[in-house]
Amino acid sequence: MRHIRRYEHTDFNKKALLRKKKGRAVYVIFSSYGEREADLIYDKIKLLRAELSGFLDGIIVSHRRTGIRMDKTEKKAREAWEEVEIVISNSYKVPDMGNEKGKGADMRRALYYLNREKRGTAVGSDTVIVFLDADVLPEYFGAHFVLALSGAVMAGNDFARASFWREMGRIKKFLVQPLLSVIDHPCLGRLTEFHYPLAGEAAGTLKFFNSVGFWQRYGVETGINMELCRGDYKMADVNLGRYDHQHHSDLDIQKMAFGIIRTYLIQLYDYGIVRFSDGARISDIFRVSFIDERGRRQSRKFNLREKKYQPLKNML
Repeated sequence: MRHIRRYEHTDFNKKALLRKKKGRAVYVIFSSYGEREADLIYDKIKLLRAELSGFLDGIIVSHRRTGIRMDKTEKKAREAWEEVEIVISNSYKVPDMGNEKGKGADMRRALYYLNREKRGTAVGSDTVIVFLDADVLPEYFGAHFVLALSGAVMAGNDFARASFWREMGRIKKFLVQPLLSVIDHPCLGRLTEFHYPLAGEAAGTLKFFNSVGFWQRYGVETGINMELCRGDYKMADVNLGRYDHQHHSDLDIQKMAFGIIRTYLIQLYDYGIVRFSDGARISDIFRVSFIDERGRRQSRKFNLREKKYQPLKNML
């Protein structure tokens, strides 16, 4: 794993990047679910359309409906910009995928769409893909998200992940950084150099994203980080400044934590870094036991198995 280059968002501006772009396409991909982020999607697309005209080649919303009809998120996205492209994740077919749900699965569907539907246009292996989370609060979001992340890729990096300052960050503080520090191995050490290792804001060349496996759900960012460990990729950490998003419930955070740990251990096992004995195995089941606010004992379990998909380059 190579050294991680570090950038500030102020290192990049639209005028300079337009000179460096030289016909290279830049696409933003949002993933959304139901109608919970409809207004946020509208605000973000409208802002990017206004401020990045002439720089941004397109926006794709990888959207998962909760029903069967067009919903508010789709309508608001098109209202913000009629040229936005919407991939309905419920029904968009990818040869090696079924109808699996999950952020990673929907990100991969959007990449497959870009590869299949946009080839022959300006889209090529050097196209810059910027993944952005839809739930970032409006007061923190700006065009600098796209300019800084795409700028880091145009500076010669295969992949760039965002870092930032935020008030919460429970997963980062209490799980991810300790987890990435607890096993000392030559190919893992650089992982701790990412200032926000699981940021959903990330960018890379289409060639890079086609070359790595995608995990279906909570493991997608961890899986990409682990692929970086094994490959000879040039990578960057980009400071976007202040940031916050809509917060998840404690139970959702616990599920996310389970998925991250599970993905990390599976990858370590697959790489031959760790081994299990005496019948031990990595479980798909997350179990929680607690006493509720009325003093009653509660137990729940969730099957959080998720698939790891092969690199898209193997099937394109």
